[in-house]
Amino acid sequence: MKYRASQELTSMIIGDYEELINAIPEEKVAVYLYTNRMYHSTYVPEDGLYQFVFRHFYRLENPSLTQDFKDRFFDLMEGVRGETRPNVYHITKSLYEVANHKGAYTLQFPLATAMLHAINPAFPHYDTQVFKAFDFSSAYHLSGFYKKMKRYIDQYRHMYETYQKLIDLEEMQPVFDHFDERFGGYQLPVEKKIDLIVSQLGSTL
Repeated sequence: MKYRASQELTSMIIGDYEELINAIPEEKVAVYLYTNRMYHSTYVPEDGLYQFVFRHFYRLENPSLTQDFKDRFFDLMEGVRGETRPNVYHITKSLYEVANHKGAYTLQFPLATAMLHAINPAFPHYDTQVFKAFDFSSAYHLSGFYKKMKRYIDQYRHMYETYQKLIDLEEMQPVFDHFDERFGGYQLPVEKKIDLIVSQLGSTL
């Protein structure tokens, strides 16, 4: 399937990058840094404050999700500590095995990527705004875990490869410079800058 690639996204971003970056809520930067930095200095399953902030920031407070799901989520988050490349497939599959309040089994791939992104910003966060920015096709109509997962993995790979290209593009340097002017005090890695910029772009579409 054809999704937006680095060249098209660059053109869309550069078109009005100052307005785009100025519209990014500072809260998104500050809370992300909290979830990232605190992860590396806490024991997640027993840190109620960390879980509270994470649940609200990454929308883990979905009414359909059970406490068992949330417990499994934070146990998995702790369990991948120290892994260089946590397996998003295995994480998503483990979460899929926990039924929601209606007894249904749902594929929570975006939440799995939120987990990895909080641990390491090099792993993109697949959220609704990014979905729009890339013009991804929905996996909702596909039947079964494996067909849906294949669609998600293909899109996630495309995201990762596109972000790496955007980071290296000379045309993006003025964009990063303006980002640093706006949020310079936060010392964000470039992967997180890309995540915020693309997500903000998606929110305008």
